[in-house]
Amino acid sequence: MENALQANLLIDRSWVRLLGAFMAEARSIADAARTLNVTTEWLFSRVRRLERAGLLVVQDIRPRAGRAVRLYRATSNEYFVPFSLVPPDQVGRQNRARHLERFEAAIQRTFSNPPLDTQGWGFVTARSKNGDMYFRIMSEEGVLWADLGEAAPVMVSGWHLLHLSPKDARALQGELRALHQRYMTCSGEVPFLLGIFLADSSNVAGLEHERGG
Repeated sequence: MENALQANLLIDRSWVRLLGAFMAEARSIADAARTLNVTTEWLFSRVRRLERAGLLVVQDIRPRAGRAVRLYRATSNEYFVPFSLVPPDQVGRQNRARHLERFEAAIQRTFSNPPLDTQGWGFVTARSKNGDMYFRIMSEEGVLWADLGEAAPVMVSGWHLLHLSPKDARALQGELRALHQRYMTCSGEVPFLLGIFLADSSNVAGLEHERGG
């Protein structure tokens, strides 16, 4: 990694995904656009930016009637970005903020579709065994959305305050990583946005309340 311009592109997962379309092999913009499900016009300007940043290069030019076709390839299959160029808090904050916006939009769409768009649905507050409060989506009749079976939307949303021993925290970390790795290799037709968060929140402002008895 040579400069801050490259680093700022590489900490943005949206730009990294675009770059990833050119890592396995040299591809034309039209070919990559079909894979990414975007227009060639939309992708063209972004390819030029990645090229100017030195992250994409023209590997080959194929002649054809009219304008020749340029084949682009990423300059590497992986990049190391030192914290001296981009502080770790900036990396996490930028990625989480942008994907949280997308996640909220996806959740909003879920609540705008059946069955949750009908009258009688809402949420109930409840208290967990460790004293933390959480929300559950439920109908007025007491039916949980998760109990709707195939009619239930596929989503998981919520922040939970856990009280774990160091050993249990390590175990949970390993299970979450393993679960993520397990489904990374799947190739279905429907895209899902998954976020995994776990951090030691000792002395974090806003979480000063005591554990319930």
